[in-house]
Amino acid sequence: MPIDSLSFTNVGPFDEIEFVFDPQVNIFTGPNNSGKSSALWVLGDVAVFPFLFPEKLIRGGKDAKFEIQIRADSNHSYSGHLPIYAARGADTKGYWTSERWSHYVNILRVIGYSKFIPALRRSTNFRSPGPTVVQKEHAEGEQLSELEDPSSRIQLLPTKLAKDLVRVEQQRDPELRKRLALISDNPSLVSDEAIIQKIVELDYRSYLRGKPEFRHIIDKVAEVASDIAQGFPIEFHGVNEDVNGFYPEFSTLDGPLPLNTMSQGTQSIVQWLAHLLIGYGEYYDFPENLEALPGILIVDEIDAHLHPSWQQRIIPTLTRHFPNLQIFCSTHSPLMLAGLKEGQVQLLQRDEKGKVTVSRNEVDIVGWSADEILRSFLGVADPTDLDTIGHLERLQELRGKEILSSEEAQELEMLRHAVRRDLLSGPMSAQIERFDEELMRSRREFSLKEKPLSSSRESPSD
Repeated sequence: MPIDSLSFTNVGPFDEIEFVFDPQVNIFTGPNNSGKSSALWVLGDVAVFPFLFPEKLIRGGKDAKFEIQIRADSNHSYSGHLPIYAARGADTKGYWTSERWSHYVNILRVIGYSKFIPALRRSTNFRSPGPTVVQKEHAEGEQLSELEDPSSRIQLLPTKLAKDLVRVEQQRDPELRKRLALISDNPSLVSDEAIIQKIVELDYRSYLRGKPEFRHIIDKVAEVASDIAQGFPIEFHGVNEDVNGFYPEFSTLDGPLPLNTMSQGTQSIVQWLAHLLIGYGEYYDFPENLEALPGILIVDEIDAHLHPSWQQRIIPTLTRHFPNLQIFCSTHSPLMLAGLKEGQVQLLQRDEKGKVTVSRNEVDIVGWSADEILRSFLGVADPTDLDTIGHLERLQELRGKEILSSEEAQELEMLRHAVRRDLLSGPMSAQIERFDEELMRSRREFSLKEKPLSSSRESPSD
């Protein structure tokens, strides 16, 4: 079920902040150091279990609190301290009571599947030693691989949380045990190792147990990746083997390739899609209608390493394949914002006092050019190259002077020619408004040519 709102204090650049979310798409954008990643990390800490929240994000010596709203009623809101599993502060003694655990687990259950993907995504030469199966029976009779064993996750968590989890596991809470078993990594870094091992496991289990739904998840990763990377089709070819072990292979225009030999952009897409979809399948026990089930995806820098045309297709592709997936991601790309509906952009900016504020787009961003998006949302007042911008600024400065020296008059004339030449050499569609303005200025100046150049003055309208 979608998250309606989130507020928190004393994290990253935020004293306090409140976000109101669209039920399907929420793209965080704004300058560097405006808190995009910090906001996503808080979301991950609250909505993803288990999660290692970097305490360095909490302002030193201050108490960080949060409140999350799933529905517009008190039964589906939850408030507490950050990091959520290692709450700090004077009022956190005895924080994890059985009632609080029960309430929090209910919030997770209402949210459904959730996944956090950090900005750092690394490729390796990892080879799987093969599908290893431990003799531990799943509640439904399935055997779990070592990567699926929930007990292996506990040692990665803070000591206090680990103790709490032991108690919860003794109670055999199905929601938390299910989340512990999902494909996961330290959220500060995602590499392809867990993905490679998991794909080898799923392919083996699909063959051994005659369950095509396991293989369907891997095929779905390739299908969605192909839709994003239009013109570069990808298919899961199967698991292959070399002297170092087993690895998944994908059919491409260049033939069958291991994951780590594909382009950096393709690897990035396959990595976060595999983490999303394999976890999706595990959480809901590989149903046939997986695409229709609710989930939450949180990705920092979702467009990393991608060509602009691929960036443009990420959100339309995800919303088409997964209509009940609520997406939270950050970007600096104007093409990621193109086509978004009202309220789907979370624009973070610092005010004149340095305080970070958030605003949402009040109109659909449909039919906007990249230049218009850069100016309106990304703080790029002039998307032209820096040399041309410098020429234009100097030209305006000289035009604003009432009296020009002979050197300044010569510079003004030189800049007029340079700016007109630069504007004409670029795409006319992108510069037409500015060129028209320059043309009108030239006509007005020509009509005043009887005035001495050294004392020429622009009219007030100029």
